Amino acid sequence: MAYRLRVQNYRALRHVDWSPTGVCALVGPNASGKTTLLDVPAILGDALSRGLARAFEEHGGLDALHTMAVPDEDPIEFDVSVGELHWRLIPSESTAGFRPWERVMNGGELVVSRERGADDALIAGKMEPVRDRLATGVAVESIDALAPLAHLLTRYRLYGQYEITELRRRGSNESTERRLDRRGSNVFSVLRNWRDRRADKHRFDLVLDGLRAVFPDFFEDLEFSKAAQIVGAELRIRPYDKLLSAGLAPDGWFVALLHLAAVASMDPGDVIAIDEPENALHPHAIRGLLELMRDWSQRHGVSILLATHSPVLIDAFRECPEQLYVMEPSHPVLPVALSELRERSWLNHFALGDLYAHDEFGAPHSR
Repeated sequence: MAYRLRVQNYRALRHVDWSPTGVCALVGPNASGKTTLLDVPAILGDALSRGLARAFEEHGGLDALHTMAVPDEDPIEFDVSVGELHWRLIPSESTAGFRPWERVMNGGELVVSRERGADDALIAGKMEPVRDRLATGVAVESIDALAPLAHLLTRYRLYGQYEITELRRRGSNESTERRLDRRGSNVFSVLRNWRDRRADKHRFDLVLDGLRAVFPDFFEDLEFSKAAQIVGAELRIRPYDKLLSAGLAPDGWFVALLHLAAVASMDPGDVIAIDEPENALHPHAIRGLLELMRDWSQRHGVSILLATHSPVLIDAFRECPEQLYVMEPSHPVLPVALSELRERSWLNHFALGDLYAHDEFGAPHSR
């Protein structure tokens, strides 16, 4: 799903304007705001579903989220555009609670309008009480035209902080869920549900075939077990044709399993992000996973955003530097596509991972 995200004065994000599509990588120095940027759609999706107060309080409260170098009178702002839909949000907090400024436009039509501090909002031409709720969150429940905005934000997930230790210890709670949760804790239950449902078999196949491709000398198959409402798994391993408890599998296998399950969870139009997907993985596995992600993205019309420091992963964008985005400290608006930072003809002479490792782009000011 093509979308545009603009952010001002939110934590490390002084000024962001980003429209990623397909499989994109995001690089830059530590503390430059990569993870913060990838987390913004997730926070906005939580705000639509559960309310602005809960979404922001879980991140330290509104005051803690304002860019430190910016005057207090310059507010945090979020803008999300999906097709003709445009949502602009200026969060604000007072003793009365969260009463933000909001506007939603659908083309030239004003759909939602709320003034800062107001308890009521104009929704589809009528004044409605909203209080601590987001007026836009109320509107998406009844206005079909807002469905693309709601789909983008509420389906968005940022992955990477997986609960591998807990998965090793006890497996997954049995459930009917068919989508990987943010921490990956339900992965074995989700995989079993995919296996047993014809409409989802292609998801299961992506994960199993992907694991065979990235671990060709180790992984052959997966078998599930169930005890006391817990779904566990055993690995059939090569070349011995023996079973190994999933709890004894290496970290890299779990990381690849969870990345693949995150991608396989995607429906057409979805956008997800994975933070530092290279962790615990061999270069062969990194390249193989990226190839699988690109194939899934192209076939299903989804976007996958990757924050990385891996030269191996960065090298894989040599043919498409327009999809490698840089949190370049010298630029006022971030992120900037590498193809805008450097001439493609010059980039073609080098391995992009080497350029990144030698501070040719995405390096701190003080290099």
